[in-house]
Amino acid sequence: MSSNGSVFSETLQGITNTKLEELSKRRSDFESAKSNILSLLENEEDPIQRLHTLSKGVKACYAPKPGKQESAHHATQSRNPALELQLKNLDCFLAQAKYDPSLSTKMLQTWEDSLLRHLDTQSLKYQYASLYAQLVTEWLSTEKASGSADVDVAMAEGFEDVANAMKQDARREWEDTVFGSANVNKDDLEKYLNTLFGARDPDASSTLKALNGIRAKVAKFESEMLADNQFNSANLEWVAEGLLASGLLTEEKRGVLKDFKNNPIILGEVADVLNMRISSLDSWSWGSDVSVEQRRQINGVYNVLMHEDLLQAIFLQYIGVKWSVFLKGALKQFRDNAGAWKSFQKPIPKIDVQRRRYYLGVEGQGQSVQALRERLYRQHYFMAHLMDSVVQRTEGADGEEEAEYVANRPDIQARFRQQKRLPPPPPPPPPTIPLPAARLSAKMVQSMAPQNMAPTLENHNPDDDDPDAKRPMQSKQRLLRLLSTEIAISTKIHGEMTAFHSTFERWNTLLPHETILGVLSFLGISPVWLNFFKKFLKAPLRFLDDDPSTPSRSRTRGTPASHVLSEVFGESILFCLDFAVNQSTDGSTLFRVEDDFWFWSRNHSTAVTAWKSVTEFVKATGTCINYSKTGTMRISRDPGVSLEIDGSLPQGSIRWGFLKLSPQTGKFEIDQEMVEKHIVDLRKQLHDKRKSVISFVQAWNTYAATFFTSNFGQAANCFGQDHVAQMLKTHERIQREVFSPTSSLASSGGSQKPATNIVDYLKNLMQERFGISDIPDAYLFFPVELGGLDLKSPFISILQVHDTVLQDPSKAMEAFFEAEKESYNARKISFERGSVQHASGFDTRWKPEAKEDWDKFMSFSEYVLYREDVSYGFRNELYDVYKELLRIPAEDGVKVGSARVMNGINALSQLQSVTLRGITGNWHLMEPYWKWIAELYGPEVIDRFGGMNIVEPGLLPMGMVSIFRDKRVKWQG
Repeated sequence: MSSNGSVFSETLQGITNTKLEELSKRRSDFESAKSNILSLLENEEDPIQRLHTLSKGVKACYAPKPGKQESAHHATQSRNPALELQLKNLDCFLAQAKYDPSLSTKMLQTWEDSLLRHLDTQSLKYQYASLYAQLVTEWLSTEKASGSADVDVAMAEGFEDVANAMKQDARREWEDTVFGSANVNKDDLEKYLNTLFGARDPDASSTLKALNGIRAKVAKFESEMLADNQFNSANLEWVAEGLLASGLLTEEKRGVLKDFKNNPIILGEVADVLNMRISSLDSWSWGSDVSVEQRRQINGVYNVLMHEDLLQAIFLQYIGVKWSVFLKGALKQFRDNAGAWKSFQKPIPKIDVQRRRYYLGVEGQGQSVQALRERLYRQHYFMAHLMDSVVQRTEGADGEEEAEYVANRPDIQARFRQQKRLPPPPPPPPPTIPLPAARLSAKMVQSMAPQNMAPTLENHNPDDDDPDAKRPMQSKQRLLRLLSTEIAISTKIHGEMTAFHSTFERWNTLLPHETILGVLSFLGISPVWLNFFKKFLKAPLRFLDDDPSTPSRSRTRGTPASHVLSEVFGESILFCLDFAVNQSTDGSTLFRVEDDFWFWSRNHSTAVTAWKSVTEFVKATGTCINYSKTGTMRISRDPGVSLEIDGSLPQGSIRWGFLKLSPQTGKFEIDQEMVEKHIVDLRKQLHDKRKSVISFVQAWNTYAATFFTSNFGQAANCFGQDHVAQMLKTHERIQREVFSPTSSLASSGGSQKPATNIVDYLKNLMQERFGISDIPDAYLFFPVELGGLDLKSPFISILQVHDTVLQDPSKAMEAFFEAEKESYNARKISFERGSVQHASGFDTRWKPEAKEDWDKFMSFSEYVLYREDVSYGFRNELYDVYKELLRIPAEDGVKVGSARVMNGINALSQLQSVTLRGITGNWHLMEPYWKWIAELYGPEVIDRFGGMNIVEPGLLPMGMVSIFRDKRVKWQG
């Protein structure tokens, strides 16, 4: 298989070399023909003859060579309609000039100058096509030499030593963990699960019934999985797609798998082999050993990935996907089982329902805030790491990873070492129940529970449209918006809110096998499949860079990275945590993305109870909390008031990415100190990539444009305009400091002005290496298909929402309070006038118990009691505010292009031999980012290149370009 991948790469490189040689020959032929034309013009003084010679020469320059079938550069079939038309018309005018003495010399000179500009433009296009060819050649040679070339680190030789030391430390820590014992008490785990799911509690019949439903479904599914002929060409298609998106395979294996996908005969052979393999599941094994490799992520974390045989990877992917889809469906049915999973929405006491009907008549029929909360949780966070269908895939751009925060707290490591021996936290103080909660303890009815669960267009996010795609980064960004929205609302209405955020310590690495198998057994997994899962977990591992004689070691802890089965195991266990918090807090929700979880409540004691459930889970399962990423905030309506936090809740700040939640303002702010550390790393990474301009651009796009921007949080109304301003200022700082005069990235050319930004740096670099000056900015920012380098600007997308985002989120709540007061007054007037409209079926004989209340309208405090539970029906009610704060602002930048740019865009629509991306032939279908780029840099391109394409289509080696476009960046150290 390796040889196949190598043959594919060598073939593509051979094609690329041929194309680059042809480009060089074409340019040489063109420049030679152009030189001949200019030489002939030097000896000709007659204007008409000069123009005739020039016209004939231009046609010759574009004409195909003898024996060639190419017509791309023939004037009558060129990609330059303006030149084609001009030459045709000029033949007519020259015929007139031969007889008509009234045609002025000035007019003839104008025609001559126009044809000379066409020649100069074509020379320029060939020059930049050749430059691109040199850049591709540079990239290929850099890739070849990456394994053996001397490391050029002029800025600091110690960087490599430090990086290698960190890598070795990460490996030692990983080995100490995965080959060590977890010491899980199986009896305690079983007792915890029995208690949680009411296996021995007669009062928990609903939960036990739901649990038994899962077990019955498991038994049926297991028999289906062991049926004959599981594998066929059709399901191997989606298996291959999932593997290609997983990040598990090496580039070489990815190439082989792509070849497999396109060959039905090979797929049939693979299906036969895998059908035999699954029919003898009890004898399956990894083999003698599986190679593993450390891979540095952009956030500095080292992942350890397995390099199993490709057939093994396909086999495990299929099994993992099938179990993932099944388990998600089964757990959803458990959640929907009446009486098992507690709901967000609570029924309103009957007396309150009757009073509201008496005073208010028919209330609004829209959704409530509580209904919206429940819908968002169910749609986006319940078992979100499991798959909804076999064709679902995980998507994310290279660089969309959460920044790693390391707390400088000496108590963290000690607490991690001893947390399994921590005594249980003290019981929470008696809750102080506010009026709404107290009233809910009365006899309940469901008559006012919202029925409408339709999605909200106002909170529409285009990233949620594709049911076949999972986007973990979008889920995390949405969580930040949810928390910020809840803080804005809860502090204004209830006076405070408590929130905690935490994650597990190296979840995939530390997860005890005893816990995995114990939970799966509890859910009804049979011994046959438990035995298979056990062998999957206990893989015999050996590092790629170890000596071949080094024996493999069987894993005793943790799960293999990037495998769907690992996600199945993790979610099965974390489902128990979700359920525990739901039960202990009477319906509150732990919002979770993989092993990263958040909880918030207006009731401080509820947060204490939720954390108690977390600590009980940790103790029973033998897992560990990462206290450096754990913290609690109790935020008050009054920024000057500091509310006491219960001692059982974890200390520390609430963070995500580069954001830190301010306890005073309740807003997320960018942590500039953390940004500073990553600026230093970005500078080092770019320094490592500077041998290839293409690699440099890829690294910049991934780190500066994607990684930084993602970790600043997506602009939203709940963050306000200040957040957008912070992002812009921070990006300006990043670029200024990365390319500062004292930076290691200072240009080496003595005659050039030192670069202070990415554009000047790349221009200087290309001038030093290839001798080309006055490079247009568009060459850097235009898409590859038009001959550009596809450099990404992090500023444009942020600037496009600066004026559309809500300037001050607090204004939304102020508008709500005003609208609420107006609604109360209007309802009061309606009641006093006797014009209340009652719903059909209302018993008009019913009266409030107190006679003085018969004609006295309800108090304002009673009117607003169920703000979050029902729809009041007035404009800007709380439900509207909640949606408004969650909303992502529309990008509002360049809507209409100038006439010249629009003409250039329309001309692109005539290019049929190449598929355009970014800037295309249809302005209305272009993304706002590319409209901005086209309008900003398009005029310069049109002036210098005669249209929107810098290089003629067909001249670029797009096959090789697609390879480095899809290839993920390898980070140094």
